[in-house]
Amino acid sequence: MENIQPFIVNIIEAHYIEVIKIAAIFFLGRIILRKIVKRTIRLASGKKGESRIMSEKRAKTLGDIIVTTCNVVIYVIVILMLLNLFGVDMAPILAGIGILGLAVGFGAKNLVKDFISGLFILIEDQYSLGDKVQIGSFEGKVIKITIRSTVLRNEEGKILYAANGSINNAINLSQGLGRD
Repeated sequence: MENIQPFIVNIIEAHYIEVIKIAAIFFLGRIILRKIVKRTIRLASGKKGESRIMSEKRAKTLGDIIVTTCNVVIYVIVILMLLNLFGVDMAPILAGIGILGLAVGFGAKNLVKDFISGLFILIEDQYSLGDKVQIGSFEGKVIKITIRSTVLRNEEGKILYAANGSINNAINLSQGLGRD
């Protein structure tokens, strides 16, 4: 533990400009992310003919997905930059990531289907957090929506994890309430 601190100090002293660049990229990425999410929420919550509560739930769901996705990208970039700073050869790592991406791509047909279905669920506003929906024979309240899956909890406390790509029909029991 005592050897780690001088090691880090030596790296910072030798590469302080690079460390400042990496820190700036990290914080700039976070600032840009916040601005994108605020703008997306503003755009998503301004739908005509939609109640304020529904539009806020939809906007929050979209915001959460954008934040999660962008956080992964920002952290991967920062980690790769730090590894490069420590002198790790990036060519084999990037080649390995490429091969891994290719292997995952071949085996990820269902994942891609879930991802695309999840985007359409959100874009079309089929249901949002807090809505009561029926998927298949299961009826419950939406407690989480991700790009890959939807999570429902019924009145008994049972939880359903439904892959978005496998949802053929969903009945939103919350939309249309109070309408003719």
